[in-house]
Amino acid sequence: MSKAAAPAPIPSLEDDPCGRAKALRAIRDAIITSGSVTELDKEHGNGVRRRLRWSTADLGRLDREIAAAENRCLLKSGKRGRRFAVTPGGRGW
Repeated sequence: MSKAAAPAPIPSLEDDPCGRAKALRAIRDAIITSGSVTELDKEHGNGVRRRLRWSTADLGRLDREIAAAENRCLLKSGKRGRRFAVTPGGRGW
């Protein structure tokens, strides 16, 4: 009987920011390509068939973590980190 391989641990931001960014991008790709999407298919007695798909992933937070790791990776490799401009609060600009 073979056991499934345990997932590799995600490197910390302090120890290996480039490896962390790479691992988090792989996780995001798996989520987007239905790697962690749950699907329920149910047929009712009257012939109606319904399919429900959902995921509990927080892609916004995952994107922020990836951006932070990529920025730290740039700084660690001696390059200039990403910079963001300060803009007025309105969307009209």
